[in-house]
Amino acid sequence: MNLTRLRTIAAVAAASVVVSWVLVDLGKQFVFKYLAVPWSVTGVIVIVSGVILVVAWPIRQYTRGKRRQVDPLRAASILALAKACTLAGAALTGLYLAIALEATGALHSPLAWSRLWQAVAATVAAVILTVAGRVAEWFCRLPPEEPKADQPKPDEATGSAPA
Repeated sequence: MNLTRLRTIAAVAAASVVVSWVLVDLGKQFVFKYLAVPWSVTGVIVIVSGVILVVAWPIRQYTRGKRRQVDPLRAASILALAKACTLAGAALTGLYLAIALEATGALHSPLAWSRLWQAVAATVAAVILTVAGRVAEWFCRLPPEEPKADQPKPDEATGSAPA
């Protein structure tokens, strides 16, 4: 499995901003007056970011030859979790950025400023989750395989094996 492309991460974040902006605007009109992000959300996202790096570290040690054994199923699960964190972090970045942008429209009270800072902190935490997921994906990459002695080496000029 390859690393999640930066283009994919940016597309998920951009789509999330647009969709979230529309939903926050509709929600303001019909459901709630203000949308606030609790500080606990920021803390949980940062903790999850740390956890994904901690659980991916043994895989990194194995790929560098500093650890003898890793369960392949566990390694695949951690890689899937890392990819999920990368994409979820991008989506959450868009959501919290939309909430922060919405909060800038009414900065007439200390409560409004508090909502803005909470949304900005959650946005930063979501970016940290995206980066942590991407780093964890990188930890799970296998080193390139060395050619076996009985396999012919590819021809430098044509890139194919000699006949």
